Amino acid sequence: MTAVAPQTLPYFCDASELPGPLPSLSEIEAADHTLPGIYDRRYQRIVAVRERFVVKYGVAPWVFENEGHALLLLQKHPSIPVPRLYAMYRKDKRLFLVMELKEGVQRSTVWDGLSEDDKIGIIGQLHDILARVRQIPSPGLFGNVAGGPLRHRFFLSKKPAPELNGSFHHEKDFSMAMAIRSRRNHEENGYKPCISEFWERHLPTALAGHPSALTHGDLQRKNILVSMGTAAVPGGAERQGKTNSKGNGESRLS
Repeated sequence: MTAVAPQTLPYFCDASELPGPLPSLSEIEAADHTLPGIYDRRYQRIVAVRERFVVKYGVAPWVFENEGHALLLLQKHPSIPVPRLYAMYRKDKRLFLVMELKEGVQRSTVWDGLSEDDKIGIIGQLHDILARVRQIPSPGLFGNVAGGPLRHRFFLSKKPAPELNGSFHHEKDFSMAMAIRSRRNHEENGYKPCISEFWERHLPTALAGHPSALTHGDLQRKNILVSMGTAAVPGGAERQGKTNSKGNGESRLS
């Protein structure tokens, strides 16, 4: 199996799948229902429009095409509940992702008030969903869902560096990238890279022979939605990619 061919932009789903007309640019920019985000709104904004759509938009590197590619991949697997991606396009150097609105609140805001049975149920649902995510056939590489660089911070650099960013066709190169990151971190901070030399000698052989598996790079409470009788998980799909394999209701990815 090869990597998923990236969807060319602009992308628009079939009109029959829409809950209503797509929001216009002026409607998106005028939306006053702003959803939580960690970035400055000058660079990324997330809004609800007409209580039917969620629109994430902004500039790189704060909004990524990989999130849209990940949603399109997961939508091909009906047993994995994810919000639909209705549109992805660029306008005035900004990337727009128009998605299905899923009801719920951040798990981080309600977790302490849930009963133990509810917590166990939610964790069980998340476990089952993520197990299904990891069962998606491996494309035989370590990278993002479209075959490009990994988005995890361990593999980022100020300038393009394929030996660090990926994607990688062999696990030994994926493992060596972590050793390279360690070395650069030590050298940039004026430390002797002794531990990095250890990683360089041993990681490529210690971590070998594993298939890549689809995973979520930012699974934490604020990225999980909970509604009455329903748990919903992972936001932050922009970080989804292939790495090594090493409640009383239903759950869905969002």
